[in-house]
Amino acid sequence: MNNSLFDRERVLPVSELNALLKGRLESEFSLVRVAGETSGVTYAASGHLYLTLKDATGSLRVVMFRGQMTRSHQPRVENGREVVVKGQVSMYAPRGEVQLIAQEITAKGVGDIYAALERLKTHYQELGYFDPQRKKRLPLLPRRIGVVTSPTGAAVRDIVHVLHRRFPGLELILYPAKVQGEGASAEVAAGIDYFNAAYQDLDVMIVGRGGGAYEDLWAFNEPPVVEAIHASRIPVISAVGHEIDFTIADFVADLRAPTPSAAAEMVVGRKDDFLSRLAHQQDLLGRRLERNLHSGREALWDLLDDTSLPRFAGRVMERAQRLDNLDFDLHRRVQQGLRDRNMRGARLAEGLARLDLMRRVETGRLAAERSFLALQAAMTARRGDRERALATAIAALEARGPEQVLARGYSITTRGAGEVVRDAADLRPGETLNIRFHRGETRAVVAEEER
Repeated sequence: MNNSLFDRERVLPVSELNALLKGRLESEFSLVRVAGETSGVTYAASGHLYLTLKDATGSLRVVMFRGQMTRSHQPRVENGREVVVKGQVSMYAPRGEVQLIAQEITAKGVGDIYAALERLKTHYQELGYFDPQRKKRLPLLPRRIGVVTSPTGAAVRDIVHVLHRRFPGLELILYPAKVQGEGASAEVAAGIDYFNAAYQDLDVMIVGRGGGAYEDLWAFNEPPVVEAIHASRIPVISAVGHEIDFTIADFVADLRAPTPSAAAEMVVGRKDDFLSRLAHQQDLLGRRLERNLHSGREALWDLLDDTSLPRFAGRVMERAQRLDNLDFDLHRRVQQGLRDRNMRGARLAEGLARLDLMRRVETGRLAAERSFLALQAAMTARRGDRERALATAIAALEARGPEQVLARGYSITTRGAGEVVRDAADLRPGETLNIRFHRGETRAVVAEEER
């Protein structure tokens, strides 16, 4: 390097100095092997790998470009691993950062952080903290949601944005807590304990933070947080870091969300979905009532078709018409009831943001079921009354019918096209007659009168 470049009178632009340093570093450290523990592992959409290599007192940025990863068939790198990185020391000139451009990354063993995490995971698993049987179900539609996180981080902004978009009007309560560094686990645990003690009507709690290096998330592996989540009577959603990050809090919580935004999406459905489901239930009730009315009408017509006494048709049809009129009146009342329920449903939908939706929906459902059962019972009773009245009428008419007269020994004599013979004086000698008995018929010829 030309020492005149460092003359005190010479003013170097930043970019020129960075270029000089970059050249010297790449020349002096063209091939080195560096051992350390991986942290902040990120696979970019471009295919490049970024991570930080650390030991007890130092850290170094590492980048491995996609082409080198493909050529070397580099296995996937995870956080908390002890590795040896072979590559060239360089400088990222735009930021003046020294970095190691990796050619090869080989595992040396499990890092201290990862090993500690595995020990904690095994410990709490043996205590039964991860047992699926102890996990609480989340409410379908919470009214009040607690959040334990940093008040200035991206996590709380994401949660507020998603909840407002999906279901505006829900009450959100924030407990501000330190989520990284010394004392963070105590503050997070205090927030969980506070919500359990101060709010009897809190429905669900989101505990977490945005992404960061693996050691930045360590507070959510520590006993205060784990014990507080385990003891919480309120369902807890753990939302720590990114999708690839896992902490002990994720395993002990009632539900694990890959990100804070995903936690907000899990905790409540879309308002439009709830309204659609309510309208669907109302439609099902209406169709069920229609089917019952139709079945009753079909049963009545089947009853009419079963009779073999045409002379009774007029009286039966009169009764059937009366039943139809009652049916129409009942149908009008049902439709009016459905319209009234739809209007009440619309008013309920307008007040969803302020009222307890699930309680109202459940009350409405129970009321609808009671109304349906009452209506069904009334229809069954009414139809039973009409069937019994019809059976009585049929029995009375049958008792007075011609079949009963014939059964007592009488007969019916007809001639020609079925004209009933009422007077013997009307008969002509040689005329053919038809005589109907209770069982069967016979023909006869009128004999000539004896002279």
